[in-house]
Amino acid sequence: MNGRHPVDAFFNYAQARKLVGRFEVEATDGSQHCLTFHIAAYLGEQKLATGTGSSKKAARKMAAKVSLDMFQQMEPKTLTWPSIVKVKLRSHVAKPINCLHNFAQKYRVPLFFRFTDHEDSSPGHGITFTCRVTLGKTTYPPASASSKKQAKRDAYRNVLMALNYHRLYEFKRNLKDIDICTLHDIIAKLCYEKFDRVIEDIPNNLTKWKVIAGIVMESKSDRIFEVISLASGSRFITGKSLTTNGKVLIDSHAEILTARGMRRFLYHHIRKLCQGQRSNVLQRNQNGKFQLVSGIKFHLYISTVPCGDGAKFSRGCSVLMGDNDGHMPVFKNKNQGRLKMKTHIHATGQCPTVDRKCRNTYQSKKEIRCGNQLRVMSCSDKICKWNLLGVQGALLANLMEPVYLTSITLGFRYKHGHIARAMCCRLVKTQTIENLPSGYKVNHPLLGGVSHKKTPQCRDGKSTPYCINWNRADDCHETTDGSTGLLHNRELTSSTGLTERKSRLCKQELLKFYCAICSDVGTPSLVKGTYWSTKKASTQYQSCRKILYTALHNQGYGTWVGVPVECQEFSTQFSPSFYCIHASSMFDRSNYY
Repeated sequence: MNGRHPVDAFFNYAQARKLVGRFEVEATDGSQHCLTFHIAAYLGEQKLATGTGSSKKAARKMAAKVSLDMFQQMEPKTLTWPSIVKVKLRSHVAKPINCLHNFAQKYRVPLFFRFTDHEDSSPGHGITFTCRVTLGKTTYPPASASSKKQAKRDAYRNVLMALNYHRLYEFKRNLKDIDICTLHDIIAKLCYEKFDRVIEDIPNNLTKWKVIAGIVMESKSDRIFEVISLASGSRFITGKSLTTNGKVLIDSHAEILTARGMRRFLYHHIRKLCQGQRSNVLQRNQNGKFQLVSGIKFHLYISTVPCGDGAKFSRGCSVLMGDNDGHMPVFKNKNQGRLKMKTHIHATGQCPTVDRKCRNTYQSKKEIRCGNQLRVMSCSDKICKWNLLGVQGALLANLMEPVYLTSITLGFRYKHGHIARAMCCRLVKTQTIENLPSGYKVNHPLLGGVSHKKTPQCRDGKSTPYCINWNRADDCHETTDGSTGLLHNRELTSSTGLTERKSRLCKQELLKFYCAICSDVGTPSLVKGTYWSTKKASTQYQSCRKILYTALHNQGYGTWVGVPVECQEFSTQFSPSFYCIHASSMFDRSNYY
């Protein structure tokens, strides 16, 4: 900007608009002798660009320069229509061309676009088309793509984003008013609104998603609904990415990530109670275990039907079996209710290829390393498991009473009979489950779909391996690569740096929190030598798990197949400094991208 140093120009820009400009260190990567700094620029409370460099000075300069470039491109000079225009939009700029034309027509502002001559950037890279849009007297940043259609769409999106940035245009989902919505509509509305806020400052190429899931907490006493965990994703790791140290996310489907985020939320409130603070979510019972405060409920939202038995519909099925707490599950043939597994070939899940005599088994890590495909149980099967064992998992089951879902809402492809069967009712199709440990039950949650049938399924129509998760305890988003199970970070290219970029939702991280809490409450004996043996120490949970596998197997649904045991045998012994350092930074938001 006029030859000035970018940082000086940035502060001058902020001062001219009577705003406070500042820079904050977001993260530090690399070894002690080769650090990489990530510094974000802020204008008032608005976060702008993030700069990266080998020194704080270089990173700050990059952040200032990119922010200034953004100001020059997005600063409108001649806009004369009303200061705030609220426009309902069904799929978050899914059809930017139609939206912008409607906007221009409504306020009688001239709108036109033009393509520059296409250019061949380099041999073998094809043709690139560039589109530039002018609204009124303002020309907005161009967009380039390999086709004219995509370039035009991206250019129109740039205009809408610029208008939104200057509060001249507001994205708003076309959902019914919350006062007249059903419970399922309320849950869906809250999840979408929160997800839109979470992804506001995430690069556009990382937010292409096909499935999102969220968990909403309801407080019955004051009828308050609050989103506590969100995730997007539809991938799981390949066999070559499988590790034995617990640092990778094996299953990155949205439903699974949001459940793991909920566990972090529960750990956070257990930690508060251990430190003598008050929690409005958990309390201690007479047995010394933690349990939910009276009136607390959890609702799961999934934008589409979960993979596996829930998605394997058979047309024309009309045979109903029984009435399980209001559920009318469909059972017509022997394949309905079968356990299914995710594969990289069939995303919706397939039946296990071999029927075994045992109720459960584990894959061989050696065979996977030799080329056999890694298989992961489907989301329908895992949710069915939660409806008997609880969402809290094996570790937390040692510290607290089981936590069950009150309702499950689907945004798309909801078929009640099939969903009821897949989620819970197949557990008791031909037999009742008895002799469950205290506190455990077969949970039949309230099931339903949203009242508007055209629920948005994707922001851009293309799927990427990138997944996003957010939870209320950390209150910041995290972007991971579903195919590797690690954090996504474009600046880290060395294998050594990348493998250390583990997600906060991975097994090792959750185990660390569990060990710290066991130390706080005076039950270190619950922590064994390995993660596997520590899970086995949760005796009531393991007993209930055996009952689950037996019930599924005896009713002809197949064998539950787990990931290799070797992937769960990593050590629980952490460095002595962990307990004094980790306790204070357990939910430090600055630790995450």
